[in-house]
Amino acid sequence: MRRAKTLLVSILLAVSALGTTAQGAFAFRGDVWSNSDAFSRNCLGFTDTYPQQMYSLNTAQMAALGYSPVGGALGPSFTKSAFLSNVFYDYAVYAHTHGDNYWAASGAPNVDSAILQDPGAGNCNSFSRDAIRSSAIKAATYGTFYNLVIMSTCKLGSSASTMPGAFQIEKIKSSTEREFYLGYVYLTYDSAAFRFEKAMWSYLNGAPNHQRTLYQAFTYAASIGGYPVPNSANPFQANWWGNPNYNGTPGWA
Repeated sequence: MRRAKTLLVSILLAVSALGTTAQGAFAFRGDVWSNSDAFSRNCLGFTDTYPQQMYSLNTAQMAALGYSPVGGALGPSFTKSAFLSNVFYDYAVYAHTHGDNYWAASGAPNVDSAILQDPGAGNCNSFSRDAIRSSAIKAATYGTFYNLVIMSTCKLGSSASTMPGAFQIEKIKSSTEREFYLGYVYLTYDSAAFRFEKAMWSYLNGAPNHQRTLYQAFTYAASIGGYPVPNSANPFQANWWGNPNYNGTPGWA
């Protein structure tokens, strides 16, 4: 709610200065971040084209859901400082990058999950340089709430993940708040994540007036199958927490 109060002050100032209406001045921001340089031939041995596709898909579909403006970045502008300085003002956050459930600074068995910023042109990811830890995100969010969070990475949908808590989303499937978190449980190919997200968005935004819920869209995407996997130890498994009756549209009411 601190963000709401901050935004309300800004809106009232804008109304006073510009003579516009509060309704016209208000916006529900979303950010889409996609690491592309760490998925280049230099790092993988081949060029992964999915970071661009995932950025374009999620930017368009987040806007169709009602988030505006939709910012973020593709490539080298996806930095730790940019992410952390913008996240407080967001209602929806999407990140495609490398992610994992790392030991916390205090050591095992404490976990402090993290995503990695884009390393910049010609570079590959380094955890020590590029990690954006869930604890840092939680400090940046100041206890405010989030409608939709998608971590399109490996492992941040597993039970060990601390990333949902960075956005004040409890790891339950019976929330009554307007919130939904999506992540993947195991090592996950970009091609599989893109196929899932494309199916989920097409179902969610495929009915008029936002009649479908994110849980229904998740269930549909999970049902289509055909997801490539690295090996038998890493089956494709998306996971969610939040409100099963929430349709994903922005706002707190």
